Amino acid sequence: MANISDSKGLGGLISQYGTDAAKSKAGIEKPDVSKAEEAGALADQNVFLKLYIEQLKGQDPTSPQDANDMVAQMSQFSSLERLTSISDQLENMATSLTSNQALSASTLVGKSILMDGSKAKVTEGLESVQLRTVIPENSQSASVKIYDVDNRLVRTAALSSGEFKWDKLDDDGNPLPPGEYRFAASSINEKGEVSALTTQLPTRIQGVTINGENGTVLNVENHGKIKLTNELEILG
Repeated sequence: MANISDSKGLGGLISQYGTDAAKSKAGIEKPDVSKAEEAGALADQNVFLKLYIEQLKGQDPTSPQDANDMVAQMSQFSSLERLTSISDQLENMATSLTSNQALSASTLVGKSILMDGSKAKVTEGLESVQLRTVIPENSQSASVKIYDVDNRLVRTAALSSGEFKWDKLDDDGNPLPPGEYRFAASSINEKGEVSALTTQLPTRIQGVTINGENGTVLNVENHGKIKLTNELEILG
């Protein structure tokens, strides 16, 4: 007969009575398979108590159970029950957070995000196109040239800072039709050398994936899937 005061404690009980055959011999009802999977096999307090009682029935009378070991055993049962309750609460919290995240992320569909690129789509209701770049410290002048879908130069504008908003007008002040436009920013230093500048332009968010392999990701037009982080700037 295994001694409950063994250093393995609970493990001794499980190894002795943990099989279906042993539980059947001891008169312990075999748990339903679906419930056993849900509770984690022997992770059920009632089953452990039954195993414990069966061991007490068969223990050596010349070596009775130590009361201190019984208290330690019951403490293990109590700890197991609390851990199971905490696990359920954490699972409920995770489900709630996932639902809230899905609801928040769904509102991003249709909005735009600033991404590295040289092209942007102009729509009918869009008032302006935001452009962002970094002008070198040794720059004497910087400018951006805007081309239509046929690669015709329609606007040239000076850049006084790294932020620029195009009002959708050409060089003569005429409004331009919706469509895709290409932006080319450049800088000239004190030596007259011209260098191209990297630009960020608004790109539409087409969809959102929740709880994928990489967490929450945005499906961005012409850029594929982009992980949602605090560094991204979402435009209205």
